Amino acid sequence: MLRILLNILLFQRNIFFVSYIISIALGILFGGKLQNIGLCFLVIAPLNHFRFYEIKNKNEYYYYYNLGLSNIMLWASTLVIGLINLLILISI
Repeated sequence: MLRILLNILLFQRNIFFVSYIISIALGILFGGKLQNIGLCFLVIAPLNHFRFYEIKNKNEYYYYYNLGLSNIMLWASTLVIGLINLLILISI
């Protein structure tokens, strides 16, 4: 279980920081509230996931598949991290 979690974090490393920087910029542009940043992250993270792994690096899915992670599990992790981020920013 820990191995799968570490591999998901390895996968999310490329998406998270770029998505968060774009989300902060868009959140400030749309009013500067933390809720806006969370909503932007919820939209931007899956878009970056699609751009990085479906368009740019199609063959990288094989690497994660060999580590025991399916395509569905990687997409679900992106959405779950986006929802957790949104819930944290709404509660502040």
